[in-house]
Amino acid sequence: MKNKMKYIIIIGCGRLGSELARKFSKEHNVIVVDKDPEALERLKKYNFTGFSMVVDSSDIVILEQVKAEKADLIYIVTPDDNLNFMLANACNTLYKSKNANLQIIARVNDPQKKNLFEKAGLNIFCPIEHAVDELIGNEGVAL
Repeated sequence: MKNKMKYIIIIGCGRLGSELARKFSKEHNVIVVDKDPEALERLKKYNFTGFSMVVDSSDIVILEQVKAEKADLIYIVTPDDNLNFMLANACNTLYKSKNANLQIIARVNDPQKKNLFEKAGLNIFCPIEHAVDELIGNEGVAL
């Protein structure tokens, strides 16, 4: 039995955001938001089948425009930790109570800011921390 199609919002279309978009758009309804039209243009080479919007995501009005209240999953993966925190916190405050199934995941680029996100009750992904854990955990690495 196939999984139910999900509505997924990805804010930030750098390497991480575009890879998420590529993978999810095969089986789900995906919308990608970025302020850089060239970043969204690159999605075409991935045969991206979702929607994209060129918009400054620092304005939380974007959350209404992409119908965040109806999302199943929101990835906030811009390179700006402050923006990611603001958007994730806004999503958590404005939409989590209306949609208990909504999952919000925010990227934290600076591991020293991870604690701030966690104290706010946000689900996070820290690429630097994951990379370090993987490199140190690799048995092939000699100390």
